[in-house]
Amino acid sequence: MKNLFNKSFIYLALILIVLVSYSVENAQAEDGYSENVIPKMTSDVSEFGKASSSSNYSGTPSWKAFDGVLNYQNGSTYNAWGTTKETGWLAYEFTTPKAISKYVMYNSGQWPTLFPNTWTFEAWDGSQWIVLDSQSNVTKEDWKTNPKQSFTFENTNYYNKYRVNITLANGATGTVRSGICELQMMEKISTPSEPNTESITLDKNALELLEGSQDKLIATVIPDTSKVVWSSSDDSIATVDQNGNVTAIREGEAIITAKIENTDIAATSTVIVKTPINEFSSAILSITLVNGITKEYDVTNKVLNDYLNWFDSAQGTSTFKFSKTISPYKKVTEYIVHDKIASFEVREY
Repeated sequence: MKNLFNKSFIYLALILIVLVSYSVENAQAEDGYSENVIPKMTSDVSEFGKASSSSNYSGTPSWKAFDGVLNYQNGSTYNAWGTTKETGWLAYEFTTPKAISKYVMYNSGQWPTLFPNTWTFEAWDGSQWIVLDSQSNVTKEDWKTNPKQSFTFENTNYYNKYRVNITLANGATGTVRSGICELQMMEKISTPSEPNTESITLDKNALELLEGSQDKLIATVIPDTSKVVWSSSDDSIATVDQNGNVTAIREGEAIITAKIENTDIAATSTVIVKTPINEFSSAILSITLVNGITKEYDVTNKVLNDYLNWFDSAQGTSTFKFSKTISPYKKVTEYIVHDKIASFEVREY
């Protein structure tokens, strides 16, 4: 009788263990995350997004942290982003907004003193950096023991740009003082029971236009069935139609607002309108793309001639870059792809 009781107890315990294990595994599965949403990069700019950093050492540009190679160095080739400073930031800007709620940083076990000790993970909301996660005292021993460091946090807001902002490294004494072999970002996979979250973002936080020129703002809304209402803070400076087309009227500054109808959910872009200055410029180059968007640039004779020569000889996915000054950035470079150009017009003055 005693043996029968003992066997029954053991069977019951095994059943409970199986049930508990099943519950834990399913809870983890429901709280899952996507694969890395940053495509493999071979330069700082791709059709999917842009890599950037506060500074970098020669041979370790920003995009090396997104090249899919998890080790720091192969022979004389570096496969990581690195900077000569103990502080700095590494960022990735998506062409379409993402609700990132997990990130992973790798080092290969090589040079653990190079990797971050204290940092924040941040998102750019169009006017300021929002801290989504903070980490401190991740030592060189931690990196050596676990070359893959994974971090999760709650975030349901959609942003285009995210960065790791390092405030303390782990004491490297060589030329490179801080770095990241690989940075990956993930979105949380929603379960059917989670409610839809309404949001709206714009593809540009700021525009700089010349009087009489136009550009287009693109709004991304969640859910995509939501209606967007556009408005300008000052129609005498810049106007906007209900398709997001912005027209510069006179010199000044205006705020363009895209708002989800019947809600207070909105996104804004600052439009700075300038008067063309003959001393520095000679023409307005207006480029119409195959998707209907028009880009306008105030260019010098040299830039215009360089563009015309490039257009005649280039083909396919060859790009031509234009530099702009758009607040709050020191400089913004736009890349025009040759096979995306439908037509262009030169207006000399």
